[in-house]
Amino acid sequence: MKIHGEFSGTDDLFIDGEIDGSIRLKAARLTVRAEGRVRATVIAQDVVVFGHIEGEIRATGRLELRAGAVVSGNVFAARLSMEEGAVLRGAVDPALPTEPATSEQLESTQA
Repeated sequence: MKIHGEFSGTDDLFIDGEIDGSIRLKAARLTVRAEGRVRATVIAQDVVVFGHIEGEIRATGRLELRAGAVVSGNVFAARLSMEEGAVLRGAVDPALPTEPATSEQLESTQA
């Protein structure tokens, strides 16, 4: 299944398919399972990645990259943990997780 659009909410979200767009879960957790493929700007309290994310991640809580995870994009997270076998291609900045992504940043992930 492939979904394109903007997602926002207050409940935890689990992704097994493909999502293109933007995801805003300011008070919730996003989990991208091993089969999950995300091309989006992600803003969430916590983010757990087993699959793939292409785009900026802003986690006000914790970002966990599990074995097999692939993240391509800049990461702004208060806390970061990374298991052996995870891949991160991008910059990491723990100082700015709460700054909102600009509309230009959101649009760049949709192009």
